[in-house]
Amino acid sequence: MNMKMKALAVLVALVFCAGCAAQKAAGPGCKSMVNVQKYKQKAENFLVLFDSSETMSGKAGEKLKLAVAKDAVTCMNQCIPPDVKLNAGLRTFGHGYYLFSIFQTDLIYGMTAYSQDGLKGALCKIDSATGNTPMVKAINAAAEDLKGVQGRTALILVTDGSPTDGDAVAAAGNLKKAMGDTLCIYAIQIGDDYTKKMLLEKIVKAGGCGFVANAGKLAGCEPMTDFVERVLFDKCITDTDGDAVCEENDKCPGTPRGAQVDERGCWSAVLFDYNQAVIKKSARPVLDQVAAVLSAPENLGVSIVIQGHTDSTGSESYNMALSSKRARAVKAYLLNKGIKSSRLATKGYGDGQPIDSNDTAAGRAKNRRVEFAAE
Repeated sequence: MNMKMKALAVLVALVFCAGCAAQKAAGPGCKSMVNVQKYKQKAENFLVLFDSSETMSGKAGEKLKLAVAKDAVTCMNQCIPPDVKLNAGLRTFGHGYYLFSIFQTDLIYGMTAYSQDGLKGALCKIDSATGNTPMVKAINAAAEDLKGVQGRTALILVTDGSPTDGDAVAAAGNLKKAMGDTLCIYAIQIGDDYTKKMLLEKIVKAGGCGFVANAGKLAGCEPMTDFVERVLFDKCITDTDGDAVCEENDKCPGTPRGAQVDERGCWSAVLFDYNQAVIKKSARPVLDQVAAVLSAPENLGVSIVIQGHTDSTGSESYNMALSSKRARAVKAYLLNKGIKSSRLATKGYGDGQPIDSNDTAAGRAKNRRVEFAAE
């Protein structure tokens, strides 16, 4: 590249970043809604691996994938409580950093003390989506980025799920072996390709903890706040003795005293048949026990969210509607048991929060469920 071309490249990058810094933050203009009084911090560090490769130049709905990804991380940045102490980093993979980056993966922020302005400035530097998708190289490089950090780390992979440089699942497994219980892996999928989602689920599973979320479902303050809470915090509830009891968000919703729990320590879920929202006969004892717990004198002040889920079969929009329908069916059952409607909220999550692999029939059966969380 001659001197004129180098100068032009620098000028273009500077103009782009100047515009990025001057304009309002991308995305919906989110604001942190996390009530830090109700949560205990469970991660002291987070590292975003951001896909800036050529596949991200395609579209997800009406927007370019790169724009969707930047919106998602921008909203996440805005939803992190500003007074929480964290170390943070942002690593790109692809050639979308300063247009003419000769590197396949670049650590463009951190690891350093987290600040919203710092992460926002790093996002500004991602100016295009070009080159191959060296996801494995980025995961391997993350091991070096995270050397020496103290405490627990959330690795957040933001990608459409199209690696071109080998076995990303094995790379995630090797990183987990190196970091042990201090690491959880999360993924924000850009687009809705089913096969690529399955790959991301395998990468997350190799990390031993975490989940896959779709960027389309995270648009807006409320869903992104929920994502931030689940990644960085454990929820704390006050028991009948007035003591704070904190539970791991990734594993289990909060449960009041006397609730029947499953092997995960969670309030027992209600399972559904494929493509159905009808309460099965085998589920009635579980729901009767939920009603009994809510009717107990010590729990009369407890309200719950009835959370509907599906397996990954079917489209995103269909699964969202089906999960909501399942939650409403459970609410109707509890209403018939005398529980007041004001104590029963419903929410559908579609297929976004599996508790088992969707690669097997047994795993999909576990994912077709309704769970309960105390508010």
